[in-house]
Amino acid sequence: MEFFILGFLPYLTLLVFIPAMAYRIRVWIKTPQPAAITLFPAPVGKAATFWGVFRESLFFPGLFLGDKFLWASAWIFHATLALIVVGHIRVFTDFPGLWAALGINADRMSAISGGTAGLLILAMALVLLARRLAIRRVREVTNFADTLVLLLIIAVLVTGNALRFGEHFNLELTRRYFSQLAGFSLSAESLPGSPMFTLHFLLAQLLFVFLPFSKILHLGGIFFTQTLIQRA
Repeated sequence: MEFFILGFLPYLTLLVFIPAMAYRIRVWIKTPQPAAITLFPAPVGKAATFWGVFRESLFFPGLFLGDKFLWASAWIFHATLALIVVGHIRVFTDFPGLWAALGINADRMSAISGGTAGLLILAMALVLLARRLAIRRVREVTNFADTLVLLLIIAVLVTGNALRFGEHFNLELTRRYFSQLAGFSLSAESLPGSPMFTLHFLLAQLLFVFLPFSKILHLGGIFFTQTLIQRA
């Protein structure tokens, strides 16, 4: 089972994720968009449209005007998520020359920033889940899939924090595992041998499979939908 989850399932996950994402992007591209209009204060031209999309994507000003508590929770969630995604690069490779040139202890920086981000994003995910369950108007427009994907995200975060704060995590062994996985040369002896890592990676793969079919896929879609909104 461990070899199936770590040695076979990642390829199957990519076989589902990549075509599904390609299809979603194709749908976004083919979505009719209105021509830019010139009535003040609508954005005029591509530069203004780009700035409007960039501002909305990075700072969520529309959400801020509508619900400041949700804005704060969502912004912290997405900001810490971005930090965690960048931090996960060290799981696959490292840059010792860069850290030495900058005079940074990468392990200490990762422990402090990664640990803080992991706890903070988990707290925000729990807040968003509680909001879905506690507020009637939100609960009425929430379906089972919305709750399921949020629970799946929370499970990924819990197991990730367990790896950081609990079970010993062999970073070098994990890097070797991903290197061999990418090179299609994985052997049973190269598996990290960590049940918590196996569970964490399984949940992450399930999330990736579900992502293209869910409403939380605004990572790429926001640039298409916001362009339409800004130009309309």
